[in-house]
Amino acid sequence: MRLRYAVAALVLLTACARGDGTALPAAPKGGFDPAVTVTFAGAPPLRVEVARRADQRARGLMQRTSLPADGGMVFLFPGRVTVGFWMKGTLIPLSIAYVDGDRVVSTAEMVPCTADPCRDYPPAGPYTAAVEAPAGFFPSHGVTAGTRMTVTGATGSPEPD
Repeated sequence: MRLRYAVAALVLLTACARGDGTALPAAPKGGFDPAVTVTFAGAPPLRVEVARRADQRARGLMQRTSLPADGGMVFLFPGRVTVGFWMKGTLIPLSIAYVDGDRVVSTAEMVPCTADPCRDYPPAGPYTAAVEAPAGFFPSHGVTAGTRMTVTGATGSPEPD
């Protein structure tokens, strides 16, 4: 069983949150919570993994070599945060939407980082969640500040850092 979790963790190693429903049971150490569907007004749905614990948020989509066109990750925070994301250890370009409640605060296009230190991609204001999707997803579907987001499925409550 531990080997299965270790293999799952390797497969799921995935841009990092810098520095910083119905509750689901905690995922096995090193894994992510079950996927949910996230939809932004005017865009096709995304099937995203849930990062609600500090270790999950820190790992994010690091070391992934690909991401399905309808895949991604939602990062849930225990309160409003203002810190940006970075791409250290992330191998694929990503779109990010910073979301406060159910409205997009801002979006950005992020590129893999090999420099040290890596560039930050700051939000335009405080947010409670961030959604990463394949590069170009948000601009190609007109997702901008103010766009409404809905989540289908249980995300659980974010755990404090």
